[in-house]
Amino acid sequence: MVDFEYTQLEPRYFLDKNWKHREGMPGLPDGISSSAEIHLSRKYWTDPAFAKQRKQKAPDYKTELREWTKWIKSVRVEIAEASQTEKIKSDEKYDYLRSEMGMNIIVPKGRIAEMRFKVSLVADHRVVAIDGFPKDVIKEKEIVKGKIKVAISKYFKFIPVIPPGVVDPLEIELGPWEFNLGSIKKVNIDFSGGLTSTPEWYLKKDGIKNDLRVAMTIRKPIKVKEIQGKVKAGWIYEPGFLKRVRVGTSARIIEIYK
Repeated sequence: MVDFEYTQLEPRYFLDKNWKHREGMPGLPDGISSSAEIHLSRKYWTDPAFAKQRKQKAPDYKTELREWTKWIKSVRVEIAEASQTEKIKSDEKYDYLRSEMGMNIIVPKGRIAEMRFKVSLVADHRVVAIDGFPKDVIKEKEIVKGKIKVAISKYFKFIPVIPPGVVDPLEIELGPWEFNLGSIKKVNIDFSGGLTSTPEWYLKKDGIKNDLRVAMTIRKPIKVKEIQGKVKAGWIYEPGFLKRVRVGTSARIIEIYK
């Protein structure tokens, strides 16, 4: 991998549960738009009406908000300003490229619980990511297994509720491969899928590493000579002692192919 300079994806905006800009900031007066940068929220801390309301609930609210904002802004996600891209094959209409991007995640305190990382491919003509890495990683765990009691009618149908004294139930030993009432799926890495100009990765828990790389197989028309990537991210940050927050970054432009 060629050594590139890195550009920062800084937390700038508060997001709602759908990872969109929220109408108001958590902990601040209603009506303050999330389009305001996080660090600009300080000017609202001294608002007289807001100060009176907050002091009734927490006398040290200013200190807590300063501390909270400081740790939010201390998280840094650095993305290489250019990806390492190579042509892997061509046909009559298209070139196929493999493009790999490096990322560093720096969290001085607490952790990032979830992250979404999105790349918008920009060129003179439409180019698409037909595949991506890492792909989906899903862990599944059975909820129920063991012994159950069932009854079978004369028509050899299962009776889910056994009337007392009507029939003697059978006890059956079941293994996890034979029966379970449900499962819990834990997605650690989820890729948005191919054939899109806006590939996206969702990462959670142990899917988030300090040094992370994502790669794409890109299909471009032969006449396209340059591709850029508009990169942005969002994440849920848990400082460890203050409330969690969902934030988003502004977009950065990186070089994909030239």
